[in-house]
Amino acid sequence: LSILLLPNIALLHLLVVYACYFMTMGRSCSLLAAVLLATVVPPSASFSASPVTGHYSDDVPYREAAYDPEAASQFYHSRPIASTLRLTVIVTKTSKFVIDTLLDTSLKREDKMAEQRGRELLAMVTDLGPTAIKIGQALSARSDLLPAKYAQSLVELQDAVPPFGGALGRAVIEEELGIKIDDVFSSLSTEPVASASIGVVYKGKLRDSGIDVAVKVQRPGVLKSIALDLHTIRSLAPKWQELKEINTDLVGLVDAWGEGLLNELDYCAEAEATKEFSEAMKKRGLGSVFAPEVIDELSSTHVLTTKWVDGVRLADSDAEDVSRLCGVALNSYLTMLLDTGTLHCDPHSGNVLRTNDGRLCILHWGMVLKVPPDLQLSLLEFIADLNAKNYEDVPQDLVKLDFVPKDKLDELRESGLTVAISSMLELAGQGGGPKGAMKRLVAQNKEKYAEALAEFDDLDSKEATEARQRLFREDWQQQMAEHAMNRDGSAPTSTTVDVTVKIEQMQQENADVFAVPPYFVYMSRAFATLEGIGLSSDPDYSILQECYPYLAKRLLSDDSPRARGALRTLLYGKSDDLDLTKLQVLTTGFESYTTSTSSVQSSRGESNEGRAAAL
Repeated sequence: LSILLLPNIALLHLLVVYACYFMTMGRSCSLLAAVLLATVVPPSASFSASPVTGHYSDDVPYREAAYDPEAASQFYHSRPIASTLRLTVIVTKTSKFVIDTLLDTSLKREDKMAEQRGRELLAMVTDLGPTAIKIGQALSARSDLLPAKYAQSLVELQDAVPPFGGALGRAVIEEELGIKIDDVFSSLSTEPVASASIGVVYKGKLRDSGIDVAVKVQRPGVLKSIALDLHTIRSLAPKWQELKEINTDLVGLVDAWGEGLLNELDYCAEAEATKEFSEAMKKRGLGSVFAPEVIDELSSTHVLTTKWVDGVRLADSDAEDVSRLCGVALNSYLTMLLDTGTLHCDPHSGNVLRTNDGRLCILHWGMVLKVPPDLQLSLLEFIADLNAKNYEDVPQDLVKLDFVPKDKLDELRESGLTVAISSMLELAGQGGGPKGAMKRLVAQNKEKYAEALAEFDDLDSKEATEARQRLFREDWQQQMAEHAMNRDGSAPTSTTVDVTVKIEQMQQENADVFAVPPYFVYMSRAFATLEGIGLSSDPDYSILQECYPYLAKRLLSDDSPRARGALRTLLYGKSDDLDLTKLQVLTTGFESYTTSTSSVQSSRGESNEGRAAAL
């Protein structure tokens, strides 16, 4: 009946669904499933994830570092079975989690089940493969796309999966590089010493020089897997955006992820990014941070060989200089973001090492993002306006940074939310991470509302806490309202109650005003990783204060008109009077930057190299 009534493509989909169903019914039905698949799948087609030596380009819509969603659409449209099978797998592996979370909502048990659901989400994403792992890592910083309680669970997502066979890895090395292992290496580990979703790493020693090296080998077949997953997710993105009424362009976001993932598969590009980073840091006087040295003659598109770096993960180090090295790492990331224009996009704790001689080594340069000069200068202007409390220009800065669409600018200005953003950053800048900021906020409010809270014997009681939070909320809403309505000198035309209702309504509509640009995903992920490491060694660590030395260095040394304008804003604000306190902080920050980054000896006070550079 199906054959008679359904068009060819629909029939193919139906047969695949039947096949998947029969696969779950036992051995006898598995035979029927095999017959059905044989009916619709051409003999040359392969849906196996098993890697085959040399077959990196087998049945794929594009090459490494050449993401092309239109080519993928045409490619998989002519292969409906492949996308249908993968979609079936995705639906099968995610359906239980989706149903359980819907039940949690209907039964009012979301908070109670949040921890368990977080563990389930972590396991599910890991099980879905390399694309899901990489996107899950990005989503861990995107509470606008994923509820915060679930996004937080993905912070622990590890880019680690079981390795493929050592014999296959050695065969790939020989075929890719055109060598014999025993001719080039005096030793090479039989099995990988590290394994991730994209590739595995072997440790070896070169026969001619005796140098220890790391040899990274890409998994054959991973391009095919990622290309299919990206096409499937991109096809579903518009419907999900419409369903959730999300302001962020999800198709554009998937394309940004896709481009990053495909670039990561080109080890030649990774080799160039690795070399460029070390050269750029050395040129700019950051001698205490580097990337591994690439061995060009033993590298190719799918094999990357570098000198071995002895060290320990910065996050695992108990050395006294961990906080200093967090500052060095932060300065190097700010240099990438605001100066070199090539940002390292894979900064999880396993990729940041403290070497045995006290330097910082950043590993794995497969994922990098190009930051255009205009965006770099816009970020500088935004930081300067916030620091100078120049709230009038902050909305325009957010438009330049792609956080707010141009047609939402007036709406943002009228909301007064820029005051709240600035207040939040000012509070966070005092250090201690989110917990420290909240602790200071509570202490401030206890003091501010002491008179109103005098009736409570215990200021930490439930009743006193609720009263304090109510007073703070009313005060904050009124502050935003007054800023929004008085910025042009006009007086409010409605009561505080009316204003509060309007502000609450505006807050509820924030999802329609704000978007999160792709570059911010990588930037925030890098800074979040570094802040976590810093807080583990110093509970009062302030990532915003650590950013200031680089800002000082950049503004005092960049002679471009826009950078000079940002410097003037920082030192003068809106007036003609120089703020000597800001000048003192700026010059102290500049000296701090050069001292900590010039060399290990300089940062330890064993040389005057950094101070001399500042002078």
